[in-house]
Amino acid sequence: MKKYRLLVWALVFVLPLSAQLPSGSQAPDFTATDINGQTWHLYDVLAQDKIVVLEVSATWCPPCWAYHNSGAMQDLYAEHGPEGDNRLQVMFVEGDPQTNLDCLYGLPGCNYSSPGSYVDGVDYPIFDNAAIADSFQIVYFPTVLIICPNKKVYEVNPVGPETLWEKAQECPIAFGTNNAGIFQYNPGTPLHEMCGTTALAPAFNLVNLGSANLQSATIELLWENAPVQTLQWYGDLPRYSEAPVTLDNWPVSGAGTLKTQITSVNNGGDDDFSNNVKINNFSVAPEFNSQQVVLKIRTDNYAMETYWELRDDAGNVLDHGGNENVGPNGGNVIFDLTPGVGTYPNNALIKDTLHLPAGGCYSLHFVDAYGDGMCCGFGNGYYKLYNIDNPVIPIMTGDEFGAYDDRGFGALSASVGVQENSESFDLEIYPNPASDQLFLEWNMPGGTALGTVYNALGQAVFHFQAEKTGSGRQYAVLSLANWNAGTYWMYLQMEEGRVLRQFSVR
Repeated sequence: MKKYRLLVWALVFVLPLSAQLPSGSQAPDFTATDINGQTWHLYDVLAQDKIVVLEVSATWCPPCWAYHNSGAMQDLYAEHGPEGDNRLQVMFVEGDPQTNLDCLYGLPGCNYSSPGSYVDGVDYPIFDNAAIADSFQIVYFPTVLIICPNKKVYEVNPVGPETLWEKAQECPIAFGTNNAGIFQYNPGTPLHEMCGTTALAPAFNLVNLGSANLQSATIELLWENAPVQTLQWYGDLPRYSEAPVTLDNWPVSGAGTLKTQITSVNNGGDDDFSNNVKINNFSVAPEFNSQQVVLKIRTDNYAMETYWELRDDAGNVLDHGGNENVGPNGGNVIFDLTPGVGTYPNNALIKDTLHLPAGGCYSLHFVDAYGDGMCCGFGNGYYKLYNIDNPVIPIMTGDEFGAYDDRGFGALSASVGVQENSESFDLEIYPNPASDQLFLEWNMPGGTALGTVYNALGQAVFHFQAEKTGSGRQYAVLSLANWNAGTYWMYLQMEEGRVLRQFSVR
């Protein structure tokens, strides 16, 4: 992906407006004539169920010129405009009131500055109209907006045509008579790795995309394809109107699939099921063997964009690093981004030890201000977390994640070492290393033991449950057929405590 950054240039153009129009706002309507004399009415285009991709730039702006030369807008228009599948309309606005028409053509009569023609090779309409920029409260150039047929506007990064099209497809598009869809969906957590038990409360906007008013809808919540809640919604929504829906808290633990779906519309079928289902896949969170975790960060060419936080299971920030000007909500284009407190050097290796206050569940949150992660087109950046006693093989890693990467993990309490030496929780594993079979022998005061085997990457690869039989020592045998050679951790959980042992397979 190509990057065009105003922050590397001395020219930063900020209009005297209070703030950029927030994403999700209703787009202001406009009627304007393009440079070829054709008049366009925004709401008329949207009324044709077309998506509008609007670029607002200034001819003097170097990143605007670079983005124009990338051909992203022209390629998007060629594939999805009137000569393509005719599903969207691209529009370009020169939004600086100080420039004249000659600046768009790159002619000597330009009264301000222009590196060349913004018109050559372009088929979509171009407007020399600062009033449009004013109406959308543009505060930096270039700004790229996606305007959906329901008249809501969303800002996106100035990226390539494929990514622009992916973002455009998030717009609700009307079709048929009885049609409802799920949009702005939130499963209840940004984490997709489960540590302990998490209460999910999926929420979304129910949008009417049919010509008939939406008066009823049946919504189901399923875990591992088993229904856990059925909600009957009633209302009266005209076309493109929406209503917020929040389902009940559903406690989940361990790996599984959460599905939210609309099963009926107006007491019948839906004319378009493509937007009726949202699926979230959850895995078991990796677990570290102590309350100290090693974090290694390799920054990319733009370390100024990186920020991270360590949080406990209540959301409290325990540690953080990187550019504080980015902050936890910095995953968007910030053209006036400046180095703040904590900014890392470019292409540097940073090592930090995270001290966790107790055993339990935690999360790591990485932010990239530009929205393309730490890898791979502009440096091979990454972050990796290690057990403190094994800083070679990472338990968790991330690099190419977009604007945000939210990861959950668990940590064993420092008392595990005491439990391992306690006679009550004695666990013997033999032979070690093992090849064909692994024998377990332990004292079991309670009635049930839950065992989990983790590989060197922190992934749960085997689960078992043992019920107490008789008194004294308990025994189990694990077959190691088809196990990969390497280091593993046996984690045995009982009512009275837990014990951890390392073993190897050869």
